[in-house]
Amino acid sequence: MNQQNLKRSLSFLDLYSLGVAALIGTGIFVLTGIAAKPAGAGLFLSFLIAGGIAICTALSFAELSAMYPQAGASYVYCKKAFSTLGQGTGNIVASVVGWTLMTQYIVVGAAVWLGFGLYAQFFLPGLSVTVWAVILGVLTVTLLYLGISFSKSVINLLVIVKVFALLLFVVLGILHPQLAMPIHQTPFLPQGFGGLMAAAAIIAFGQIHIDAITTVAEEAKNPHRDIPRATVWAIATVVVLYALVGWVSVTLVPTDVLPTLKAPLASALNVVTSGWASSFVAAAGIAATITSGLGCMIGGPRVGLAMAREGQLWSSFGKIHPKFKSPSTATLITGAFAILLTLTGNLSLVASAGVFTALMVFIAVNVAVIILRYKEKNTKRPFKIPGGLLFPILGIAGTIVELFYLDPKAILMGAAWMVTGIIVYLFFKKAGTHQSFDSMTDHKKV
Repeated sequence: MNQQNLKRSLSFLDLYSLGVAALIGTGIFVLTGIAAKPAGAGLFLSFLIAGGIAICTALSFAELSAMYPQAGASYVYCKKAFSTLGQGTGNIVASVVGWTLMTQYIVVGAAVWLGFGLYAQFFLPGLSVTVWAVILGVLTVTLLYLGISFSKSVINLLVIVKVFALLLFVVLGILHPQLAMPIHQTPFLPQGFGGLMAAAAIIAFGQIHIDAITTVAEEAKNPHRDIPRATVWAIATVVVLYALVGWVSVTLVPTDVLPTLKAPLASALNVVTSGWASSFVAAAGIAATITSGLGCMIGGPRVGLAMAREGQLWSSFGKIHPKFKSPSTATLITGAFAILLTLTGNLSLVASAGVFTALMVFIAVNVAVIILRYKEKNTKRPFKIPGGLLFPILGIAGTIVELFYLDPKAILMGAAWMVTGIIVYLFFKKAGTHQSFDSMTDHKKV
């Protein structure tokens, strides 16, 4: 196959903005209310727990992305790492991870668009949540079809709006608390440690796209330097903002009321301010879900592109638009499936299924770091995780704990996706289209 390359046009600030765009969306503007039910006043602790686990895994992504700055991210990392245990092992693990990652982007994209529908109804209740979700889905796919050079300008602008809105929410909430500080509320942890972890598993939805930056590594101007830096800074920024929002939320609205609010942050501000602030936060919720949707749906087509290059997916996924330099066909296919998923209208179940598949990929990526540390000790690492293997091991352990608290229905749905990935792998293996890792993924020096 004649491999086409994507255009390198993303600076460090573009990458950082993309990371924040993918990480701040439905997870904070919508699911805060859902997470408040099991966590109670300890909601901010659940944000910190989920954030700490995410940071451990983000460091693994940072190390691997600096070593292999290619489209496909986790798919490429797992293929390289697990191939050191045997070519067949690398092929099947990478194929399942790639398929899982691609479909995860589709599932989460649908959930983000449904979250957009909740906030859109805050202003225009005449249309249903599902209709709003479909509208945003079509707009998102159109923007991404036109290429990342075009869509990054939209992302950068809207990221500023939603970060400012969260800071506004935090400041107003701190200045005008209606309830006692979380640590003084009783019961502080109504469901104990289990409730904290159940909430952390829900919150993990907002942090599962810590790999969003790594999927566009092939489009970064200086990937070896900028991809790991942008990944770490983006997740650190988001964890701090999430924890502050979690603290303030339960000082404005009782934790038994917060889960009942369709637009929890905007509705919470109605308690302490005139309509302008809550309206602005609601508008920012719309901006957040738009950019989060863009950040989510950028990754899927690029994973599909990497798999198609190696004959592990249909060749159409490997086509790059001659003018827009986007993986155009893959964008249309993944976008169409995400739009179909919005028709379920079930935000909670769709979000949880996306969390399960993402957490499975995170375990594989942390394991990949450990394998490569032993199997390729002398390979150059432009960024190396400090502390030896401590953070990858903590990332694996924390992720397994989060998996334990997911909805069983979501686990079954996510597991079905992974089984489908095995079937797809066997199909292309039988077709004889698989190509070796070395021949297909050697990247050019940049």
